[in-house]
Amino acid sequence: MLILTAACGCRSERPATLHARILLQPHDTVEFTTAARMQHCSDGRGFTIAGADGGNGVLLWLHATDSATAGVYPVLTRGDTIAPRGVIASVRFMAQTTDRGATLDSGLVTVSLSGGLLGARAHGSGLDPRAGQRVVLDASFEGVSLVVPDTVNCRVQL
Repeated sequence: MLILTAACGCRSERPATLHARILLQPHDTVEFTTAARMQHCSDGRGFTIAGADGGNGVLLWLHATDSATAGVYPVLTRGDTIAPRGVIASVRFMAQTTDRGATLDSGLVTVSLSGGLLGARAHGSGLDPRAGQRVVLDASFEGVSLVVPDTVNCRVQL
């Protein structure tokens, strides 16, 4: 009797995704879903998670150790280089034919880890200086690989 067994080391790899919902005051909404990726900061000051589709995108810079840590991160102001833990978050979007954006000045980002993958949920708001209006961001990153082959320069320029 011959018994053959086989094992597949492959798993159904779903690409990392970003789903973002941007609420423009008083009542407009921009929604998009796109691919996402993570990069470690070359200076060891955290990592970035980003996704962009055309003129729409979200960027999170998590200030942490060189490795991802699950938990809740407060939104920091863009120039905060002292806080040991937090997130600098920005959003860019197209409203009609105009590009707009905001750096969040309030909110929270919740990071989760499972099976070598990272998830992040961001909720916060910031001022769109072009329109002088508040922008509210609800975004979720799912299935982001913690294995990152390249790095990015994470530096604040005011």
